[in-house]
Amino acid sequence: IARPTRSVLSTVHGRACSPGGSSPRARSSPPKARRGSRSEAFSNSRMPTAGVSLMSPASLFATVARRSTRHASSTVASLTTRARGYAPARPGLSQLARRLAAPRAVSTVTADIEPPEEEVAFQRGPASVHAVEGPLAVLSGVGADIPPGTLVRLGDAVQGFILSHREPKTFALMYAAGQGAGGAPSVGAGSGVAVSPGDAVEVLRERHFRMPAEDDLRGRWIGALGQPMDGGDAPGGGDRDLACGEDLDGAIFRDPPGVEDRKPITTPLVTGIKALDVLTPLGRGQCMLLTGEPGTGLTRLGVGAIAAQAGSGVRCVYGATGAAAEDGGKGAVEELRAAGAMGHTTVVSVDGDASLAERYAATCAAFAVAEGARAKGEDVLLVLDDFTGLVEFTKDMARLSPQLDNPEGIIDEEKMVEYEGMIINALLAERRRFLGTTLQRVARMSDALGGGSLTLLGIMYHEKGAYRGRKGTNKDTGAVGSAEGADGTLQLPAGFDQMAPEMQAKITAALEKKRDAAVKAAEAREAEAAAKRPEDAYTQPRSLVEEFMSITDGQVMVENFSESNGWGISVKDSVSRIGTPGAAGPLKSLDMMQLRLDVMQADDMQAFGNNGDEKVQMRNRSSAIRGVLRQRPGETAALSAQTVGLFALQKGYLKNMNADEAAARVNEAVNKAKDTIPEVMDALDANPSKALSAEHSEKLASLFAA
Repeated sequence: IARPTRSVLSTVHGRACSPGGSSPRARSSPPKARRGSRSEAFSNSRMPTAGVSLMSPASLFATVARRSTRHASSTVASLTTRARGYAPARPGLSQLARRLAAPRAVSTVTADIEPPEEEVAFQRGPASVHAVEGPLAVLSGVGADIPPGTLVRLGDAVQGFILSHREPKTFALMYAAGQGAGGAPSVGAGSGVAVSPGDAVEVLRERHFRMPAEDDLRGRWIGALGQPMDGGDAPGGGDRDLACGEDLDGAIFRDPPGVEDRKPITTPLVTGIKALDVLTPLGRGQCMLLTGEPGTGLTRLGVGAIAAQAGSGVRCVYGATGAAAEDGGKGAVEELRAAGAMGHTTVVSVDGDASLAERYAATCAAFAVAEGARAKGEDVLLVLDDFTGLVEFTKDMARLSPQLDNPEGIIDEEKMVEYEGMIINALLAERRRFLGTTLQRVARMSDALGGGSLTLLGIMYHEKGAYRGRKGTNKDTGAVGSAEGADGTLQLPAGFDQMAPEMQAKITAALEKKRDAAVKAAEAREAEAAAKRPEDAYTQPRSLVEEFMSITDGQVMVENFSESNGWGISVKDSVSRIGTPGAAGPLKSLDMMQLRLDVMQADDMQAFGNNGDEKVQMRNRSSAIRGVLRQRPGETAALSAQTVGLFALQKGYLKNMNADEAAARVNEAVNKAKDTIPEVMDALDANPSKALSAEHSEKLASLFAA
């Protein structure tokens, strides 16, 4: 069987990134596939090396998802939709797109299978309502050539717009224009009308649902359709036009930008969270996953990153679609207002009892608001809390639209399809396309398109214990930022190994007593909080978390959280795949990435190394790092303050200090810098991309002079 020797991803990336934008040469003409073969030949291409490192890893998936949708749409728009059977060999990306648009079971990968003599075709009938679940309408006969966001009219008077397709069905969210607060639209069919299976559907091909203008949404708290949730007037007025034309200005759905529309990620976005900015730097245009167990404070971490953007010129959007929406997003809004961050932020939320369709629509609405600001050349930070709408809606689609070769209502999770040269689970391939298409709306745009950026911090809670079984103890993960000793180790004072045995025994006994009391208090707090954690109902399995890790540009694993010491970040499990190009200039000048290696080496030495001076030195170094990166919730660490702390670490001013001593010494130096060299601190905060100069280094050294 003639099988593809290169993935389609290679072909697409090669065409997009080759010098001058020209298409890559094929090594040879495609061979002919034997009659009866399940596979067709694809043209081979060379994977270019130049320019690949300039794009974020996740952006490699963008073009495949976008082009797959385009080609799948053109195929379904043809005279027939193939339900079973085999098309003639037609090499190229469109053939794979047809396969992905209508997956077929693969029982034996290498066996010859004779196709039927005549193809079985399914003629698309008139569009109609197939089923209704709450505000979600399942439609038949619409076809995947109609893009998401297109307006539809159901029955005599009900309006809606398309959310997504899963052949042979289409999914639309119904809304009632003018029946929401202040005359805004409301989710659902509306009062006095009903939609029933069999009702006719009219597709308004040239009209797409539009969110309110981005300028009208600054400082506002809105719902999935732009309706006010803060008690104010309807953004854009109660009579605003809900439709946009082919220009898609303000459209709730947009195609992700292609490789040629993007710009390399080279500008940092300072989150104000020390452990993130130093260990897993975030660049403007990057897609970063935040994950942890329930109770690890991920919502407060995201809110803190938004609060840090005050005065930076970065526009912010917060999407509360999961656990943060249990109170309708009220808690997050109050935190943002208390931090003085609502002025540059839009909050998009749903009610706690919202359907999955509405949660997915709210997710897309948050992206649309962020894209509206990016289109004007602004840098935007989107904190999505969390991915529930995006993930769970794919399961709803699979349930409501079983494939044509499955019995009604039965989902075959073992069905396999070919995807990018691999044979994988059909639902996984479909979900990955769906997720990738949405996440690829994150990008830094080229100068020709305004040069704006959309950066994503996406929250996902994983199941309790999902990442504990493979580690001997918590300290093996290299968690930093939390209180030293939270993992059961003792915080020994400097010079402990040189003390007399009697003194060591007394100190050890006192520290063990203190530790045990702290552990009991932490367990009591955890037990109290466990009874009222809304995020317990929104956890995802480890396999799904790691699927997101493979799509995004990095992840931050939060292992623990406390009100007094903030977040404990796992060094071993957290990574930014953009790396130093997205890091702040002063931190790069101080070799920030060395801290990751130091912490991991110290933990390995602590667990497996022999006693000696080297072990003591590495333990003290790790302790000092933990002290410098410790941060209480609600505190925002300016880049200048982070630079002072890293300078002290890297220049040896915190040598032989434990965590508490190092933290106190750095706080003293920061306060001194604000009084004696304010111009240096202001310059560091105003120029996050600029390297640390020799003049500034000399002035920072003066802070630690005896």
